[in-house]
Amino acid sequence: MPDSPARTAAALAPTPTEPVGGDVVALDAATFRWAAPPGASAFDLRIATADAPGTPVVELDGLPTTETTLADALPAGPCLWWVRKAGGSWGKPARFVAGTPADLEVAAQEAAEAAERERAAQREVRRQPDAIPEAPPEPEWPHASGPSLDGAPPLDWSTVPGFAAPGREDGPTVAAAPPRPLAPLGGEVVDAVTVSLRWAGVPGATGYDVELSPHAGFDRDVLALDAGEATEVTLPGIVPATGHRLLWRVRARSAKGSTAWSKYGRFYPASGPAADRFRADLDAAMAAQRKRLAHDALVRQRELDLVPLHQREDSVSAGATYTALVLMMASSIVVALAVLVFSLLRF
Repeated sequence: MPDSPARTAAALAPTPTEPVGGDVVALDAATFRWAAPPGASAFDLRIATADAPGTPVVELDGLPTTETTLADALPAGPCLWWVRKAGGSWGKPARFVAGTPADLEVAAQEAAEAAERERAAQREVRRQPDAIPEAPPEPEWPHASGPSLDGAPPLDWSTVPGFAAPGREDGPTVAAAPPRPLAPLGGEVVDAVTVSLRWAGVPGATGYDVELSPHAGFDRDVLALDAGEATEVTLPGIVPATGHRLLWRVRARSAKGSTAWSKYGRFYPASGPAADRFRADLDAAMAAQRKRLAHDALVRQRELDLVPLHQREDSVSAGATYTALVLMMASSIVVALAVLVFSLLRF
């Protein structure tokens, strides 16, 4: 739709720029400025009081510039002014106040106070720490519990090859600390095809015994292994992938005897897809934990930002600062005396 003639005329009219919005100007030296539309080279100016907008107090025609200063004084108080291309249509009026020197002083003071309030508000905003974001959710650790995973079929461990009544030969026990299980621990779901048990070695050990059983007493259904001197043993296909809980423990052997059995680790041998889901859930929980830790650190920093510097626990005390200054002054004096003595001895 094409623009109407009224809209086109308004778009081509000059735009008042100063004074506008109720600005206070000197009534005996008022200056008016405006922005010219393209192609305009001469302008008409009209001024009237706000009480009698239809009765101009100033009319100037054919002004060759976009700025003019009146030679005569205006009546004090609220006024309106218009500007147009010479012979064109008047635009919307702009408001201003023709003021006395006292009015100008008051206006300047109010402007200065407003500017100071704005600066104070900006300083206050800068002093305030950014809003603390909402805490991320707690991590959901996927470690399993109970005798088996959900949906696992019944299992008789006595029928699993290798699991039988324990046939260990307990020899002398040494006082050394037992090995420390490293993985798997705490209910991990692992791929039964690639089960790997790891533990921290014991100095001087000549070998390690490993036991696996679904029972915490390790008194039945036990799979016993001799790991040699290694601190890791892999069980490819030895345990069934049925998702039933297995416990494992390890002890060290030496020439003087064996250590006590370690605390047991707990895991669930399962199929590859179940192990992959567990690993993905564990990675997600670890990522959530990192976000929680980062959020906690941010909260601590924001709380620290609210404490004045001299009240912070990590700030240097006034006494320490004074002592440092005294030591610096004493060092300067000693250096000066040394230079003076050297100069006297030399000459």
